[in-house]
Amino acid sequence: MDYLDTRIKELTTEQDEHLLRSSQPYGWPGLWRQMLGGRLGWSVRATLILVVLLVIAAIWTGVKFMAATDVLAALKYGLAFSTLVIIAVQLQIGMMPHVQSERVLRALKRVEILLLSRTQ
Repeated sequence: MDYLDTRIKELTTEQDEHLLRSSQPYGWPGLWRQMLGGRLGWSVRATLILVVLLVIAAIWTGVKFMAATDVLAALKYGLAFSTLVIIAVQLQIGMMPHVQSERVLRALKRVEILLLSRTQ
């Protein structure tokens, strides 16, 4: 992805730079904003809500685990804590291919804008 970005910057003029700047989202927040409102926005929102709920439940079970005086209670809350954390991390990591595909689509859109501006 970096190679494509540097290659686009090498081949652009000032007018092209203006076109590219207007087509870019604003960093990671812009990319997340696009993901939340895009074609698969409902699934991204549902996954993020689920991850937040899992993290809240993991914090609650982690506090219960630390406060437990009985071995059985510590085991119960410790296993629940570790399971919730693992599931939340796996769901969040599962979003990374979607983030990467959004970046690739954005780069292709930038190339398309450059090609259209050169032909006109």
